[in-house]
Amino acid sequence: MFRSLMVLGIAAIVAPAVQDPAAAKPPEEEYKERVAKIKDNLAEEHFKVGEYLNGMSMFRWGRDEYRKAIGFSANHKEARQRLGYMIKDGEWEPDPNAAVEAENKKTGNEADKVRAEYDKKVQKLGQAIAKQWSDLGGWCEKNKLKAESEAAWKLAIEYDPLNSDSRKKLGYTKQKDGPWLSKFEVAFRKSIKDGLAKAPSGAPHKEETTVEKDLGWKNTKRSSAHFIVEVMGKDQDWLKEEVKYGEHAFAMFHKLFDLKEDLWQQKYNPVFVKGQAEHEMYIDKYHPGDAAKKQFAKKSAGLNGFPTGERILGEGADVHDHIVHNTAELCLEHMVGGRRIWLQEGMAYHFTVLFLGTSDTACVNMGGTGSDGVKRDYRKAVDWPIILRQLVKEGKDPLMLEVFKCKDAAEFDGAEAVKAWSMVNFLATEHRERFMEFLSKIRGQKEDEDEKALLEVFGWTIEDFDVRWKAYIRAS
Repeated sequence: MFRSLMVLGIAAIVAPAVQDPAAAKPPEEEYKERVAKIKDNLAEEHFKVGEYLNGMSMFRWGRDEYRKAIGFSANHKEARQRLGYMIKDGEWEPDPNAAVEAENKKTGNEADKVRAEYDKKVQKLGQAIAKQWSDLGGWCEKNKLKAESEAAWKLAIEYDPLNSDSRKKLGYTKQKDGPWLSKFEVAFRKSIKDGLAKAPSGAPHKEETTVEKDLGWKNTKRSSAHFIVEVMGKDQDWLKEEVKYGEHAFAMFHKLFDLKEDLWQQKYNPVFVKGQAEHEMYIDKYHPGDAAKKQFAKKSAGLNGFPTGERILGEGADVHDHIVHNTAELCLEHMVGGRRIWLQEGMAYHFTVLFLGTSDTACVNMGGTGSDGVKRDYRKAVDWPIILRQLVKEGKDPLMLEVFKCKDAAEFDGAEAVKAWSMVNFLATEHRERFMEFLSKIRGQKEDEDEKALLEVFGWTIEDFDVRWKAYIRAS
C-alpha cells in the first residue's frame, strides 16, 4: 500500500500539470491580444465622445473623434457609418447615399461651453487609457518583454502626464515643486548649470572685421571656435562672458539633439552698437529691403541674421539672453534647413529659460493683447506656466493650428509666442527621441509637409498634438 502511494506521488510530480489554454500562450502572443483589446477600448471611448459631440450638433468635432475611433479599430462599424461608409464586397467604401453632417452648428459662447465639456471628457478618457497602458507595462515587465513594457509606459504618460507609476518605471524623478524629468533631462540641466564656468571664452580678435571696414568703426573684438563678438565701448572681460554664453549654448544645443558635427560652417558675428545712431548706420548699410522696410527696421533694437547680426547694446542679462536666444535660433535654422516660426521662437525661448530664466529677446510684442482679447504682459518667463494653465482652463489658449502654421513672426502675439515655447518645451523634454526624428524629417522639405511629418513620426494630427500638449500643461 505504501509503495503504491509513493508511485502515485512520483507520477504526480513527473506528470505535466493541466494548464489553462489561455495561460499557455507565449507572452508575445498574449501581448498582441492585450494591445488589441486596449485599442478596441480606445476606439469605443472615442466613439462615445463623438456621439456626445454629435448630440450637441458639433459635427466636425464629432467626426474627428470617429476618425480616431477607426484609427484604433479600422472596422468599428458605428464610427464608419457615422463617417458615411458602407460595406461593399467585404470592404469599407464611401456611401454615396449617406446623409452626413460635417460642420459645427454652435458658435460663440455655446461652442465654448461644449468645448470645455469636450476637453473634460478627453482628459478623463486619457487618464483611463493611461491606466490600461500602465498596467500593460507592468504585465510586460513580469513577462520579460522589456521593449514592450517601456513602450506601454511611454504611452501611459502620453495620455496622462501625471501617471506616476509609469514615470517611475521609466526612470523619471519628480523635482521639488517642479516637473517630472527623465534621466537625460536631469543630466542636461545640470550640464547647463555647471558647464558655463568651463565653456571656452575665446581670445582677443585682432583682424579688422567686415563691419569695421565698411563703417569705419573700431570695436573691441573676441573670437572663439564658433563666434566673433564685437562691441563698442566695452573691454575684453565683458566680451569673455558673452563668448562663454554663446559657446555654451552652442554646445548644449548639440548635446540636446546628439549632434556629432558642427551645424555652423562659419563663425557667427554678433555686433553690439552703443546707440541709435550707430544702429541706423548699420541698417542703412546692410538691410536688404527697400526704404520703407529699412525705416521700420530702425525702430527695432537690432538686425538679426547669419553670419552677422547686430543689436543696440543692453546691460547684463539682456545681452546674455540675446546671445543664447540667437544661438539656439540659428542652430535650429541650420538644423532643419529653413525657418519655422513656432520652432525658431519656441527653441530660442526654451534655451533662454533653461539657461537664464529670462525671455528678454523677442521678435513679437510680448506685452500686447493676446489671442483671447485680454492684454497681458508676457515678458516674464516665470509667469508663463501659470498664464498657460489659466488659458487652457478657460479654453482661450491660441489655436495650435495657427501657431504651428505661422510663417511670419509679425503675425505672432505674446500668447502665441509663449505657446510656441511650451510646445517645444513639451517635445524636447517629453519626447526628445521622436522630436529629433521629426526635426531630421522636416530638414529641407517644404513647411506645408510638416503636418504630414508630425503624423508619420508621432502618429499625431495637429489636433492630437494639442490634446497631448494640454494634458502636459494641466499636469505641469
